[in-house]
Amino acid sequence: MDDEYEVRPLPPFATYALILLNVCIFVLQYISPSLTYLYSLVPADILHGQNLYTLVTCMFLHADPIHIMMNMYFLYIFGSSVEQEVRPLVFLPLYFFAGILGSLGHTLITVTIESFFIPDAAYIPTLGASGAIFGVMAAYAYLMPRRPIRVWGGYGDTDRYVMGWNIIILYFMLEVLLTFVSFGSGVAHGAHVFGFVGGYLFALIYQRFRRKR
Repeated sequence: MDDEYEVRPLPPFATYALILLNVCIFVLQYISPSLTYLYSLVPADILHGQNLYTLVTCMFLHADPIHIMMNMYFLYIFGSSVEQEVRPLVFLPLYFFAGILGSLGHTLITVTIESFFIPDAAYIPTLGASGAIFGVMAAYAYLMPRRPIRVWGGYGDTDRYVMGWNIIILYFMLEVLLTFVSFGSGVAHGAHVFGFVGGYLFALIYQRFRRKR
C-alpha cells in the first residue's frame, strides 16, 4: 500500500528542453552558417560593451557534431539529476547563471592574459554550452557528493561506479591548469572554470536558503 502513494520525481523536462533547443539551433547553424558568426561571443566586443546578448546566445551554438554530442551527453547525465534535486525553477537560473559567468570569465582571461601570447585572441569567436554544463556539474558535486556515477571500464557485465564529486573535482582541477597552459588550443577552458565556480556558488546559496526554510 505504501508504494502506491510513493512520490516519484518528475521527469527532467527542463533538461530535455535545453537539449532539444541546442540540437535545433545546431541544425539551423548548418542551414544558415551566418548564425554562428552573428551570435558567437567575441571577447573584444564584450570589452567594449557591444553585442552583450552573445553572453547568452553563444551558449546555444556548437562548432561540430562531436562538440554538441559531448556537451549534450554531459548535460543529460548531470542535468537530469540536478534538475530533479532542485526543480526546474531553480535549475534554469542555475544553468544560465553559470553559462553567463563562464562567458564573462572567458572574456576576462582572453583580454587580460591570453592576448599577451596571441595578439588577436580577443577577436576569435567563442561558442558552446560548456560553461553552463560545468556549472551544472559543480552543483551536482555540491548537492549530491555521495551519489555515484556509472562510468565505462567495467569487465564483462560488471558496472563500475565512482563518487560524483571525485571525478568532477579532478576534472575541474585539470581545467584550471589548462586555462593557463593551453592558450590557442581552441578550447575555452576559462569558461569551464568560471562556469564551474558559478554553479558551485549558486548551489551553495540555494542549499543554505533551503536549510533556513
